[in-house]
Amino acid sequence: MKLQRGKRNIFILIDTELDEDEDDLMERLLGIGEVKEVHIISGQYDILAVAEINLHGKPIFSTVQELSQKVIRKIRKISGIRDTNTIVPFVTATR
Repeated sequence: MKLQRGKRNIFILIDTELDEDEDDLMERLLGIGEVKEVHIISGQYDILAVAEINLHGKPIFSTVQELSQKVIRKIRKISGIRDTNTIVPFVTATR
C-alpha cells in the first residue's frame, strides 16, 4: 500500500440543467486545467469530475479547502451547471 502525498484528487458531483448537452459540458469541464477526468453517472447527480490539486508541502486541511474552492468556482461559472457537491478525501492509499 502506498499513501499519496503532495497531489490530491477531489471528486465533484455535478447537477446539470435538464436539457444541457452532456458532451459539451464534459468538454468544457476538461478545459479546466485541474480537471483530469469527467464521467457521466446515474443517480442524483449527472456528472462526476475528478480534479487534481497539488499541496506543495502545505498544511492539508486549509490548502485543500482553498484549492478546491478555486476549482469549484471555475466549474460553477460554466453555463448549464446547476449545483455541485464536493468530496475531499484526506487520506488516499493505492496499490
